[in-house]
Amino acid sequence: MASTRRDQLAWSLGIFGFAWVVRALQLWQLSDSVLADMILGDASNYDATAREIAAGDWIGDDVFYQAPLYSYFLAVVYRFVGDAPLVVRVLQSFLGAASCAFLARAGWSLFGKRAGIAAGLLLALYAPAIFFDSMLQKACIDVFLVTALLWVFAELADRRRAGLAFALGALLGTLVLSRENALVFAVVFSAWLLWLPDVEARGRAARAALFAAGIAVVLLPVAVRNWAVSGDFHLTTSQMGHNFFIGNNEAADGTYRPLLHARGDPRVEIQDAIDLAERVTGRTLTRAEVSDFYLERGLDFIRSHPGDWLRLLARKLSLAFNAVELVDSEDQYTHAESSFVLRLTGAVLHFGVLAPLALLGAWMTWPERRRLWPLYGLFLAYGSTLLVFYVFSRYRMPGVPLLALFAGAGLAGAAAFVRERERSAVALALGATLVFAIFCNWPMTDEDRMRSVTHFNIGNELVARERIDEATWHYREAIRLHAENALANHNLGAVLAEGGQLEAARTHFERALEIAPDYAQARANLARVREAQAAREAAGERDARARAE
Repeated sequence: MASTRRDQLAWSLGIFGFAWVVRALQLWQLSDSVLADMILGDASNYDATAREIAAGDWIGDDVFYQAPLYSYFLAVVYRFVGDAPLVVRVLQSFLGAASCAFLARAGWSLFGKRAGIAAGLLLALYAPAIFFDSMLQKACIDVFLVTALLWVFAELADRRRAGLAFALGALLGTLVLSRENALVFAVVFSAWLLWLPDVEARGRAARAALFAAGIAVVLLPVAVRNWAVSGDFHLTTSQMGHNFFIGNNEAADGTYRPLLHARGDPRVEIQDAIDLAERVTGRTLTRAEVSDFYLERGLDFIRSHPGDWLRLLARKLSLAFNAVELVDSEDQYTHAESSFVLRLTGAVLHFGVLAPLALLGAWMTWPERRRLWPLYGLFLAYGSTLLVFYVFSRYRMPGVPLLALFAGAGLAGAAAFVRERERSAVALALGATLVFAIFCNWPMTDEDRMRSVTHFNIGNELVARERIDEATWHYREAIRLHAENALANHNLGAVLAEGGQLEAARTHFERALEIAPDYAQARANLARVREAQAAREAAGERDARARAE
């Protein structure tokens, strides 16, 4: 037993070192990119909140709207290590490498040595994991906590030590402070603890109670804090109803769409949600009432349009398993233009490869389903939350370690499976894997559209830095990559108008409105440009008359 533990530790350290070298190389290559010192999209809000916390505002005065853990993580880093983006990226590279080691340990205990090593290496070389570990985004923290959970779960399954149940709960509570929908894991773990074989009923109940206590120790202080600042009960954040409505309404397409066009920034999104809800109800609402308002509207859509909702669910399912990484702020494909690491791993090991390998592994290990059922339950429970809300690449990352476990088992056991099973069984497994691979890699969207989002956000950041010529190029590049990018057309129009190029600005404002007729800011800016053009023409006519006289 001691030699096995030493062997596990040695391999885990080796996988940690390999994964860190890969991530360090990615950071080195990123240093030559325009993106190296940029903080885009949601990251800018995490950064701003973290700076407020680091400056001394550790409690705050409002209910958390975004999951708070990552902002506090950044605040601690800023306060005690440094506030440069590179500092955060380097620290996250160590967390990402540790995730690979944790997963290897979990896989070793659950599926065997070779499967554990394979799972750790798969995560080490999984392109989206490498990408997110270098981003100022909470996906790195999510994966770190999920892999730690899986390691503790595997240890608890192996040794049944009661104290591990408390650790499992505390880790889950911490994960919920980063990824709220991970609370569904509690149902699966609780059922497993209450059904532990070879443990008497009192012992099972004690472990379940310790698990619940671990969750409570982490989450109750946050709930009390939210109640103290608002008078409402919110376990973590106040945006559940709002997010549910965004994922379930007549205009929903399975991805994120803000309530008001071009107003997806969390710093304005919450106020928009409040204003719209209060306008409809005609009264002032608490945060809980705002959430309930949107929850009820989403449920109304489901009740009144069941067919449309089922089609929407099917689209979400397809997007959740699609190989293309759906982006909201910054995409890995643009980063790959400056990174050989991302180009290579993105071509070889992307979601469209990992998911079919995981299916093959699940098929091969199905005879052990009575022992492994919590893993199936965790994946299905978490996946169902994506269907209930909406799909982003970083939202599906917490499910990736579970896929990597089964993919590792599939790679490790493939030769024996082919050798020992009947040909018909092997053909059926390989056929199902092939069909699923086609489904995962079926073209539903394209990488250029994701690049367009990133170039648009780069343009916004460059405008804020008063680097207008560079911003103009990135807006044009965003439009070249995706002609239907209304936001890029609008913002390009804005910088052209500021530079006096009124006719060109008018063209882009009109194009933005063709794409998004409800784009209020584009309509207002188009009106201003038309007024300016009319004033310029009138001035020209006056000058012409004056010269004629």
